[in-house]
Amino acid sequence: YLDVILSEVKRTDAMVLEMLDLSRLEAGKVKLTRNAFSLNALTQSIFDKLEMAVKAKALDIRFSFPEEFTVTADESRIAQVIENLVTNAIKYSPPDGVIDVRIQTLRGRVVFRIENESQPLSQEALGKVWDPFYRTEDARSREGTGLGLAIAKNIVELHGGTCSVCNTQKGVVFSFTI
Repeated sequence: YLDVILSEVKRTDAMVLEMLDLSRLEAGKVKLTRNAFSLNALTQSIFDKLEMAVKAKALDIRFSFPEEFTVTADESRIAQVIENLVTNAIKYSPPDGVIDVRIQTLRGRVVFRIENESQPLSQEALGKVWDPFYRTEDARSREGTGLGLAIAKNIVELHGGTCSVCNTQKGVVFSFTI
């Protein structure tokens, strides 16, 4: 019983912290600390941290980014965005699926793109996926609060960027540009 109680306390604590984080972001109370860092190294470290989940589903991760790629942004906040996108890509990929990760520049902006082989999103979901607490029917049966993408969008917008999502022939692509 104690393990169940502790597990639920941790889950509730995480949800409250996410809600507080989103509230601060929406109120404009978050100050960014901008520094130069390797976006490649940051992305790789996030996948390294989630290696067990990748192995559990036997996923094939394909990276496509320049040799060395440095950006100037708030590293911890960009890590939060990337971790959310990566976690979702892993969660919704089928076993033995492929996740493609691409970093590139386009008209002087940095584009981070992650595509997985999940089921396509409905038109309703495509329009609401960045809304706080929105969860697709499929997502409701899984863990999560529906706050991660809303937080990610707020962080990207705080950096002067944009987020997007679209269905592809293989699955779904989430991306952000800063």
